Amino acid sequence: MTGRSTVIRTADHGPVTVQCPPWCQGHEGQDGGARADIAHEGREHVMTLATSSGPARVLTAGLEERPHSELEPGRGPFVNVEIGALWYPVDAAGLDAMAASLDDHADTLRMLARQLRHHTPREDT
Repeated sequence: MTGRSTVIRTADHGPVTVQCPPWCQGHEGQDGGARADIAHEGREHVMTLATSSGPARVLTAGLEERPHSELEPGRGPFVNVEIGALWYPVDAAGLDAMAASLDDHADTLRMLARQLRHHTPREDT
C-alpha cells in the first residue's frame, strides 16, 4: 500500500518523485542531497528512563526505507535503532533479537533491585 507522492530536489539527479509509504512522516530537509540519501522515516519511538538526574533517552527506534540506496540494509523497509548516538539498521529478526536482549537485561536489573532491597548495611566497628 502506497501513500502520497512527493518530489525531492536532489543535487545529483534533479527532481525525483517518490511514493511515500503510509507511515512516512515527510521529507523536510532532504532537498539538495543525493538521491541515494532519500529516506522515508516513520514516527520515532523513544525509550526514556527516569534517573537521578532526570529523564534520559536511551533507545530510539523507527521505521525507515531508502528507496534508492545501494547500501545495506537495501531498499526495503527496516527499523533504525539509535543506541549511544549511533544508528543501527535491523530487520525483523534483528529487532526481535534486540527485544530479547532487552528482556534479559530487564531480568538482570530486577535481580539487582532484589539484591539491593535485601542488602543490610554493615556497621563499622
